[in-house]
Amino acid sequence: MLQQDQFLNTACLRPLSGREEEWLARHRSSPGAVRVTWLLNSCLLALGDRLANRDLVRRLLVADRDYLVLQLRRLTFGDQVQAVVPCQKCSQKMDIDFQLNDVPVECRPQRVSSYTIELSGRSIRFRLPTGGDQEAVLEANSDDMADELMNRCVLDNGGEPLSAEEKETVVAEMEQRAPQVELELDLSCPECQEHFLLPFDTTAFFLDEMAFKSEELLREIHALAFHYHWSETEILKLDPRRRRVYLALLNESLRQDWLN
Repeated sequence: MLQQDQFLNTACLRPLSGREEEWLARHRSSPGAVRVTWLLNSCLLALGDRLANRDLVRRLLVADRDYLVLQLRRLTFGDQVQAVVPCQKCSQKMDIDFQLNDVPVECRPQRVSSYTIELSGRSIRFRLPTGGDQEAVLEANSDDMADELMNRCVLDNGGEPLSAEEKETVVAEMEQRAPQVELELDLSCPECQEHFLLPFDTTAFFLDEMAFKSEELLREIHALAFHYHWSETEILKLDPRRRRVYLALLNESLRQDWLN
């Protein structure tokens, strides 16, 4: 991570609390980049020797943000991921199960703020896209987003607009230099025996996972509030693991009372 010519290679995170779970559930329709910024602004305490804030979070590279979200998921819910995906041939639902430590991470530390390549006899200078760039292009039409993102990241086009082929070359150069947090699952459908590779977006999965947990969160709040007489605010301050420890103890106590 490179911020204002300072290389930052450590981060301090805390797990999600119920407050973040509840916000993500309420804002499930917000763009992913916006939700990631809000989430990291809440749970990222420091980068290197600098206190984290929204501006710093927005200036992080996209892959760095994905990596931090991956670590948040690990801190909050553990390494195991269980999901359901469709077969690419027959659309039958398939259960998948893997560990987050199986997700390949290419660090590629960034020690410069921009890169220059020679293209069509001229120098092209560009930087890598950030979370702030993703947010800035959200108002563009979906067909124009890629061009808007390119325009933000190309700092000097050598005096001439880039052709479609040149843009593809710059994108390839960006991907070669940027950190990567990518998982590709090797799957076989149990119904039609189709074998295929499925790119798995861990950040998108985590955001969807939090949206699906909204009803479960409400049930947990209800149970703890009903039996312990805690306020919703007090319950939402707990991280999910601690909240579920209390729920397990409560269920055990209620079971014993029923048996007696």
